Amino acid sequence: QAGGTSMSASAARGQKLLNPHNMTEEIAHNDEELTALHDEIRSGIDSLGRLSGTARAERIRYLDARMQRHRQLITSFKLEMKDVPEGEAKTWDLKCKQHLANRERLHADLQQAKADGDRVELMARHGGIEMPQAEETPMELINRGQAIQQESLKSTTRSQQLVEESKQIGTATTVKLKEQTEQIKEIDTQVMEVESNLKRADLLIRAFMRRMATDKFIMVFLFLIVVGILTIIIYKAVNPEGAKQQGFNVPDEITPPVNYQ
Repeated sequence: QAGGTSMSASAARGQKLLNPHNMTEEIAHNDEELTALHDEIRSGIDSLGRLSGTARAERIRYLDARMQRHRQLITSFKLEMKDVPEGEAKTWDLKCKQHLANRERLHADLQQAKADGDRVELMARHGGIEMPQAEETPMELINRGQAIQQESLKSTTRSQQLVEESKQIGTATTVKLKEQTEQIKEIDTQVMEVESNLKRADLLIRAFMRRMATDKFIMVFLFLIVVGILTIIIYKAVNPEGAKQQGFNVPDEITPPVNYQ
């Protein structure tokens, strides 16, 4: 009884998910969550300029996690769009494009905020925002300037590495999409081959059925001939005189063929 109850509950949940009205409610819920998450991330990015050190690093890690959640919600949003009523599909498609554009802007602004914060902290560590002390010699000033330049160069290199990583991810995604496209083409070719084989099998079955019908007709005809011969023989055996009067001339003995050689 417990198993039956569980199966009934599962079936009810399945019917609920297949209901277009429920799918609309689900995608509307995702839309609201995406909007709230966008505002939260935007507020967090704007607050990075007021943080430094450990607090800033923790806030960046938190924002990265929220960006990951934002990406997951967009993926779920796209999947649920397939089941919404046709009349509402265009509206939700526009909202999906808007969420994608918002994500791109958030990602770019977050990366820019990270780079700006790194530069500010770098200059702060090396005295870039302080006035030079009077006792520093020209050589010390030159060395400190060179150190700041080296740190700026490292920061620029890290930014370039991030750009290269993004390019590599984009290239890998393109390759993956190309592979999936080739797989889809191959599957389509196989489906066409299967369809061709099915049509050929249908033609063979039709030909076989026609041949079977012809063979049945021949068998029935032969059966009737044999029945007729047996009827004549039986009639001759039962009523020889009547057979002669009817013109049924059945020989009593089988005469072997004459050999003229």
